[in-house]
Amino acid sequence: MVETLQVGGLTVAHVRPSLVTGPPVLFVHGIFVDAREWSDWLVYFAARGFPAYAVNLRGRAGSRPGTRLGAVSVEDYVADAVEVAEYLGQPAVVGHSMGGLIAQRLAALDVVRSTVLITPAPPRGIILFSRELLFSQVKYVPHILFNRVIQPDHAALRRLAMNRAPASVQERALAELVPDSGRVGRELSVTGVSVDARRIRCPMLVIAAEDDHFVPARVVAKIAARYDATLHVIPDRGHIVTMEPGWEVLADDVARWIAEHG
Repeated sequence: MVETLQVGGLTVAHVRPSLVTGPPVLFVHGIFVDAREWSDWLVYFAARGFPAYAVNLRGRAGSRPGTRLGAVSVEDYVADAVEVAEYLGQPAVVGHSMGGLIAQRLAALDVVRSTVLITPAPPRGIILFSRELLFSQVKYVPHILFNRVIQPDHAALRRLAMNRAPASVQERALAELVPDSGRVGRELSVTGVSVDARRIRCPMLVIAAEDDHFVPARVVAKIAARYDATLHVIPDRGHIVTMEPGWEVLADDVARWIAEHG
């Protein structure tokens, strides 16, 4: 059963294993979502002996109430994840999309023992660009420039992130979407977020999805190359590979890798 605990001002979803056989695992969600993205993974990992935690980054699900969401930065989100990582004591970290970029920063800050990036947003120096993504962001320009709250565009996300998900998964994912920060949107798509690869010493696994229109596999391959990390490419899957049918196979691969590198 998924429980909730408070770490500082943050709300953290948690599932306790009946018998602990692996290290704690911290899951970090992407843009426009919250810890609910990881609900199935928390149960799955706890059943395999891992204390499983998913942070709700500030401005959602009761984390840091009163946050001016539009002005929140990626580094603010990193600070949230660091606080939970330090509370857990060198967990493994699994980050999806924007959460994958946050996980890169946690690795560079040496607060995690191993890192798994799933269809991750790239750091500064690796360009995230596609014509379709560019056109979908035009409507957000005033929000990005002036630190306003961004509301998720359901139609664009269906095309870019949910193109491989069946209708039932799309509807669940759309129902769980939340607003996010215009400043974060600017940092992810324009100015970038710096990660010092020289500071990353922990093992890293990078996972791309072959038919990802949001963070294409070619971009994810560059991320893996930057860190000299192992790259796995999942065929016939899109950006929300964490929720698409067959996610259990991916979760099992991730759990096995964490156990081997824990």
